[in-house]
Amino acid sequence: MQIILNGPQSKIQWLLRRLHDPDINDLLKEIVIEGFDYTDPCDYGTYESYETKVVNGSVITFINSYFDLRGGELFGHSPLESFVAKVIIGKHRDRIQREYRGRYCDEDDEDDEDDEDDEDGYNY
Repeated sequence: MQIILNGPQSKIQWLLRRLHDPDINDLLKEIVIEGFDYTDPCDYGTYESYETKVVNGSVITFINSYFDLRGGELFGHSPLESFVAKVIIGKHRDRIQREYRGRYCDEDDEDDEDDEDDEDGYNY
């Protein structure tokens, strides 16, 4: 019996065969870390929204990094994208959570300044 895979399935199979390749894992890690440079955690009210943005951006960059993976699919709805997102979350969720938890936002400075106000409302 011969099994015929469609485009997205064959791309997922291509990636599955290579998931233990150190070069692919290193690239995936670099892409996620690079995503931190373009995604400010202070712009997101919840961890989930921040994670979604980092993962979605990383998925597109990763897929476009390999000729065998790109092309022929609309971003946002493909099985390949869902699979790569699951891989990123499985391998790098802790890293993404640390980046979000370690954020330092300007609002933090404003809160500190409010604490320094005297009873009359003036800062000394």
